[in-house]
Amino acid sequence: MNAKSKITLAAAIVATCVLVAAAMPEVSSSAFSGSEEVRQRRFEFSYHVTILNIPRDAEKIEVSVPVPRSDDQQAVINQSVVSNLDYTRYTDPEYGNQVLIFKGVRGNDSELPDAVEIQIDVTVNRREAGALLSHVAASDDNSANQKRLLKRFLGPDRLVPIDGRIAKEAREVVKDDMETIEKARALYDHLFATMSYDKSGQGWGMGDAIYACDVRSGNCTDIHSLFIGMARALGIPARFVMGFPLPENKSSGDIPGYHCWAEFYVTGSGWVPVDISEAIKHPEKKDYFFGRLDPNRVAFSIGRDIQILTSTGSEELNYFIYPHTLIDGQPFDGATHEFAFTELSAKQ
Repeated sequence: MNAKSKITLAAAIVATCVLVAAAMPEVSSSAFSGSEEVRQRRFEFSYHVTILNIPRDAEKIEVSVPVPRSDDQQAVINQSVVSNLDYTRYTDPEYGNQVLIFKGVRGNDSELPDAVEIQIDVTVNRREAGALLSHVAASDDNSANQKRLLKRFLGPDRLVPIDGRIAKEAREVVKDDMETIEKARALYDHLFATMSYDKSGQGWGMGDAIYACDVRSGNCTDIHSLFIGMARALGIPARFVMGFPLPENKSSGDIPGYHCWAEFYVTGSGWVPVDISEAIKHPEKKDYFFGRLDPNRVAFSIGRDIQILTSTGSEELNYFIYPHTLIDGQPFDGATHEFAFTELSAKQ
């Protein structure tokens, strides 16, 4: 990072400290000024899958389920898996996502169950996160794997093009002499001002950047897909992170669905998170969610167009958070899923 980048990054930290203090009084100001006092949550996350109405003549069933992994922002302490199907562990070779693959096969001495139950419980330590916080180690920009990933996160995804009107809009938002952090902030501010969080109508939720660009609304998937497409169009590596939200003021309960956010890459500092949809829903936290993530979440998978290994080869998923079920090699929509969490004490 050159001298101008360092100055700009430092200025972003100072600005965020000042603007967030009133909106989030529970956050110690030292969390943004070089100390290790960041908020943390320790919890058990439960992922339950039920599959009923399996055809009586079915010969094979496969269920792929994502599971969280440890990284700079969360530590997976333990994992418990209970199912009436055998399973194997698989690491997605492109993004490193962790997957459990459950299989059942009808044979001479085996039958498929009438119903499938899968219960996965993980204990997670999640911390307040962001490359602007001092506890995050400097990135290794020159490792072969990092270079490969950065190249991948500069290219398009099936629903996230990086040319056409997305590139045009991105160029209109930034100035040529801006540094990476300044360009990303300009995109963030632009989308905060021009997008709305709206799950009405049809087309939302697919992470279709063109849809979001045209309609100027959508959910977290759509809004962050547009950010990622615009960032990549400017030569800034950006990636999609999928997980689940945790209620901030509850110690346990059901979780109705997923949440996602984006990260962009700054040389020498690493991946910087943004959560534009949360900022839109909570405008008082706009400055916080540029470069910061609260600990009220758990990350499960990274990337789009994710290749899932199956017995017949592989299958590409737009994004990966819910169970993917195949019966005799064909997608099966009869699976249901439930998610819940329970807060744990530091000693548990």
